[in-house]
Amino acid sequence: MAALSALIVDALEEGLPRSLRVEGELSNLKRSRNGHWYFSLKDEASKVDCAMWSSRARGVTFEPADGDAVEVTGHVEHYAKQGRTQLIVERLKAAGLGTLQARFEAMCSELREAGWFDVEHKQELPLLPRRVAVLTAAGSAALADVQRTSRDRCPSVSLVLVDVPVQGEGASERIAQAIRCVDTAAKSLGIDAMLVTRGGGSLEDLWSFNERVVAEAIYNCSTPIVAAIGHESDTSIAELVADHRASTPTQAVVALMPDAQDLQRQFDDRERRLQLFISRILESARKTVNAGRDRLCSGAQLLVSKRLHALERRIGHLAERRPERQLAARRTQVATRSLHLRNAMAVRIQHEEARLARWSRDLPRQAGNQLGARRSHLHARSDTLEAIGPQAVLERGFSVTVDEAGRALRSTGGIQVGELLTSHFSDGQVLSRVEGVEKGENDPSGTVEA
Repeated sequence: MAALSALIVDALEEGLPRSLRVEGELSNLKRSRNGHWYFSLKDEASKVDCAMWSSRARGVTFEPADGDAVEVTGHVEHYAKQGRTQLIVERLKAAGLGTLQARFEAMCSELREAGWFDVEHKQELPLLPRRVAVLTAAGSAALADVQRTSRDRCPSVSLVLVDVPVQGEGASERIAQAIRCVDTAAKSLGIDAMLVTRGGGSLEDLWSFNERVVAEAIYNCSTPIVAAIGHESDTSIAELVADHRASTPTQAVVALMPDAQDLQRQFDDRERRLQLFISRILESARKTVNAGRDRLCSGAQLLVSKRLHALERRIGHLAERRPERQLAARRTQVATRSLHLRNAMAVRIQHEEARLARWSRDLPRQAGNQLGARRSHLHARSDTLEAIGPQAVLERGFSVTVDEAGRALRSTGGIQVGELLTSHFSDGQVLSRVEGVEKGENDPSGTVEA
């Protein structure tokens, strides 16, 4: 067996060239934990097992999948211990542009139907951005173009570099994650827009920007995005979804940032126009003020003249009415009324004094008469009260009997045998204990005895 395996190895080495290029359909792709790829290449009539070590797999610039048409370059090796003959792949790329182009066109059709390319979903770019986040590879030519154009065009806009890989395995996920992170922190960082860019390359090199994860991140981003991927002839899905597409990184900066010199010229022109406009307004206002002043002076003079004529007429009326005579007549009238008032007051005072003297004489006599009458009435009432009072009744031979509680007894009802009673007379009291109660004829209860 060892000899046969050695013959097979010798035959492969002598009969096949060291570097082979093979096209076929990728099948049964598997990735080991250490990064090696194992897969098969097949066509309608045959199938070849392939292996690609991790050091070579890291250089693949697109994401291969089962069913892709690929072109590989490598050599054939035979493993005697396993009895396996494999094609050891050193380079792998899409076979021409057929497969990638088909995936690109299928993705475009899907996103176009979903409305991701529609104009109504595009955001307006900021007129004067303060800060722009640039998502590209650090040290790339695209970044240098962006920085140079930004300095020349509008140096007041600050650039924030977000270093992301622009091709290779996992690049699309990292680009999408960077877009989401910048969008989340845009408000706190003062970022007004994003620029996603890279230099030119093949369709394979640009494929990270055709992945759905990147398109979805751009579509859901609330911060305006300008995309410039590749050269003028290149078109990526990221550019179609972005709010603005630029053919080059330089054109992207032109779309995002105003020209400082052009702005200065516009400011200077607006300043001149404003100064001219203000001068015209001031001149018009000056003419209006002068005209108003002239009208005011004329009106004031006319008003003063009218008032002077009115004053002269009033002075004439006053002179005709001779105010000093009216004042003398009013003074005489006041003096006469004062004299009449004093005489009337003197007569009234005399009348009141006489009536007061009369009242002073009659008041003591009338008061004495009323007091005597009141005293006689009081004595009569007192005699009546004494005649009908309890003491007078007792003195006429009557008595009052009360029970132990001091209540006067008006009948035999309620008197108990053995109860202590008190009888009041005019000259004293008598205590007695009830031995028996004898009812009268009108009392149906009869006689109660001890």
